[in-house]
Amino acid sequence: MLVYAAPPVDASAPLPSGRRRLLVPAVLFAAVSITVALGVLHVQGLLPASVPSGDEPFNYLGYERVLRHVQPDGDVDFSSMGRERQELDRFVRSLATFSPHSRPEVFATPEDALAYWLNAYHALVLQQVVDGYPYLESVEQPWLGRFFWGRSWPVGGTRMTLWSLRHRVLGREFADPRVHLALFDGTRGGPPLGGSHFQPEFLDAQLNEASRRFVGDKRNVRLDRDTVHLARLFDTYREDFLAALPEGRRSTVLQFVWAFLPDTCEERPGCDTRSDLDRACGPKLDKCKLVFEKEDTSLPDAAARPPRTSER
Repeated sequence: MLVYAAPPVDASAPLPSGRRRLLVPAVLFAAVSITVALGVLHVQGLLPASVPSGDEPFNYLGYERVLRHVQPDGDVDFSSMGRERQELDRFVRSLATFSPHSRPEVFATPEDALAYWLNAYHALVLQQVVDGYPYLESVEQPWLGRFFWGRSWPVGGTRMTLWSLRHRVLGREFADPRVHLALFDGTRGGPPLGGSHFQPEFLDAQLNEASRRFVGDKRNVRLDRDTVHLARLFDTYREDFLAALPEGRRSTVLQFVWAFLPDTCEERPGCDTRSDLDRACGPKLDKCKLVFEKEDTSLPDAAARPPRTSER
């Protein structure tokens, strides 16, 4: 019986021109798809990172010393902070080992976890500002919001960006809209940085105080007859604020604002009070027009800045 043997295939032989034309775009498409997928994983903080062994227990002592450069009005002496950045860098390095995701036994309560993520976010913002100082003048300076997604840090087994920490962790794991009024983004117009770190045992009081401080600032909430001028973040995170309200009071974000307005202006002369809002906007707070103001994204820099030399 005759057996047909196929001729040997020459692997070095060139592909037909038609197949080459199809192969090139296929390879390019695959490369682009992989790049896009890695980019998405990077922004969302889903790329893996090693978890170093911790040489000492996790604590906030060094980070608390960093915060002494925050002034009572919320401005930050970034110049002085930069000269003592060893403490800041040491705390940021500790985030690679300790997090509620990698070491849940260290952060046993929801308050422990939320305080950790708030402090971690602020420390990473500060480190990035200090790294760019004095040439960084605004968080908008890096194009397309890259300040918040362009850089990642190892945090408890993953490489996290500021975007992923805010939206994927704080936004999804903690349904507390007060976080939006307490989270320092490195801007003069946003929530100011406190002079002390968030502490689990006092967290509820600290979040309430941060919310009262933000709402009580005329730059963020200002009543002008039948118009209320609000910070833009009340529009950006409107659904989060409304979801926190009781049934029947979710018609307007002013219901949330009202809860943190003062009853009197003894401490802040000339402020707007709950009664002022009631009289202007009606018992349901639905009679006023809302205007959302653009945020000042410049750095809250307390130090005198050196003049910039012209580039040649």
